[in-house]
Amino acid sequence: MKICVFGADGRTGVEVVNYAVEQSFDVVAFVYTNNSNIYFPKNVSIKQGNVMNYGNVEEALKATDAVISVLGHIKNSDPLMQTKGITNIVQAMKNLGIQRVLSLTGTGARTEGDTPSLIDMFLNFVVTRVDPDRMHDGVEHVKVLQNSRLDFTVVRVLTLSKSDKECKNYKLTDGGPAELHTSRKKVAHVLVDLINNKTYIGKLPIISG
Repeated sequence: MKICVFGADGRTGVEVVNYAVEQSFDVVAFVYTNNSNIYFPKNVSIKQGNVMNYGNVEEALKATDAVISVLGHIKNSDPLMQTKGITNIVQAMKNLGIQRVLSLTGTGARTEGDTPSLIDMFLNFVVTRVDPDRMHDGVEHVKVLQNSRLDFTVVRVLTLSKSDKECKNYKLTDGGPAELHTSRKKVAHVLVDLINNKTYIGKLPIISG
């Protein structure tokens, strides 16, 4: 099975690519910059481009079977980068007949039945005051996927950490509460493990522990 990872040159994206290769997936790494400090396994196909450019997105998705998006904002990026990017990804998937897509976002993208902790509510309140565009972008990108008619799963986390602790065991819940700090390695395991798992298709699971 061949998957395309968008945001592969980010800290979470690198972990996703490496774990996907470990799990014997063929991987296309879609990167925004040609960063010489990032080393992917030799069998990874690297596609440099801009997710805001539809042609770049469709070219990267040719002959792939599934998509993982870990797109994140960088300095001076479009306030709706995640939403516009996932819109291009969804359209290209439909044109190419690809059905499975997984995306990562924060717990600020609420859904009915969520049971956030007090720290979750506080941290997201702070984000809405400090960086409201990022919060809005995460919410809107979810709406694009919900209206796509694709087999989507949006994995939600509260905060990301650099921890390298054991991540084979993790807990997913439909509404939380979310664990306070989730390692990027754990996120990679969850996203890749869910590719062929139908349990959370059409859902927004939260990493809870």
